[in-house]
Amino acid sequence: MKVILTYVFDRKKVASKVKTGVVELRISSVKKRKYISTGVKLHPKEWVNGSVVGRVDWKELNDRLQSIKKKCSEIINQMIEEGCFDIDAVPRLLQASIMQNQTLIEYMKEQSKTRFLKLAAGTKKRYMTFFKFMEEWKGIVSFADVTERNIMKMDECLVKRGLKESSRYNYHKILKSFIIRAVNDGLLKRNPYINLDIKKGVEAGVVKHLTPEEFHRFESCKIEDKCLARVRDLFVFQTYTALGYSDLEEFDYSKCTRYAGQVIYKGKRHKTGQDFTIVLLKPALAIIKKYNGKLPIISNVKYNLYLKAAVKYAKIDKPVTTHWARHTGATILLNEGKLPMHIVQHILGHATIRETERTYAKVLDKSIVESMANYQMKWK
Repeated sequence: MKVILTYVFDRKKVASKVKTGVVELRISSVKKRKYISTGVKLHPKEWVNGSVVGRVDWKELNDRLQSIKKKCSEIINQMIEEGCFDIDAVPRLLQASIMQNQTLIEYMKEQSKTRFLKLAAGTKKRYMTFFKFMEEWKGIVSFADVTERNIMKMDECLVKRGLKESSRYNYHKILKSFIIRAVNDGLLKRNPYINLDIKKGVEAGVVKHLTPEEFHRFESCKIEDKCLARVRDLFVFQTYTALGYSDLEEFDYSKCTRYAGQVIYKGKRHKTGQDFTIVLLKPALAIIKKYNGKLPIISNVKYNLYLKAAVKYAKIDKPVTTHWARHTGATILLNEGKLPMHIVQHILGHATIRETERTYAKVLDKSIVESMANYQMKWK
């Protein structure tokens, strides 16, 4: 079987003086062609006769292209020798071959480059703290170190360092996300977390929110301090829209539209890039009107600080944060509004309905139990 490897530049014809094109490795067999991106992006004048020129890093890039081509050739020859050549499998095997010499932390940092573009500043900071811990601890270095035993050793180390259960859970959450990615990339055969039961304390899976009674009490209580009153208004608006803080911060009333007599606001979640659509309910519109179309946004740190003082006016003794508003809004929509799960999913900007169900399942279970208990009273 004859297979030809050739580098192709700017196959899609998009490169110009201001825009780069991609160098791809073309695999040609008798019946099929496959293109693999090398990640090398150049301007037209920087690619001459199949080589990179006119750049300070020209040698490094040419060495990289030569290495990729060599690895690909080795993979194809081995497949042909074993009688199992599959052109569609080459890209995945090539990627695994290129990355197999990376340490796990190198892989995670490389993968996080694109993920960081969508993350809020606070979330990026948590990732960097996690990376720093992994580099200092050195308990999981290679992909071969990713085992149930070592993951539990990591958990033990986090306990010894005095991390709270919620923080430990976040470390596991980040590690698990990269492990799943590595499995998909062919670098790991399995995900050890499948056999582990890492929970976020005794309240694992239960979202933190105000009950409808607490929220309505907070919404209507009298607050004389103007600063705290503004914070209460932000929380109320956030609850009726189920916006996270970053999306609340970016809210722009001028972008609202009208449909069937309703005020509609559409956007993309700052955290995930998922689309969401919300209808501004009358209480939310009242707050917008109160502040002449522009919400009195303050920093998330100050918002959380003042919020803990503001809820005292409603005799609420809970560690309320800005994110409680989003969860409170969602639970009210599901329990009081009786909205279908798929509608709430789109309001929240969740990628899948499964994410919405997983997040709010226990809240709904409690609501169902309470409703059935009230119904049971009728039979006494």
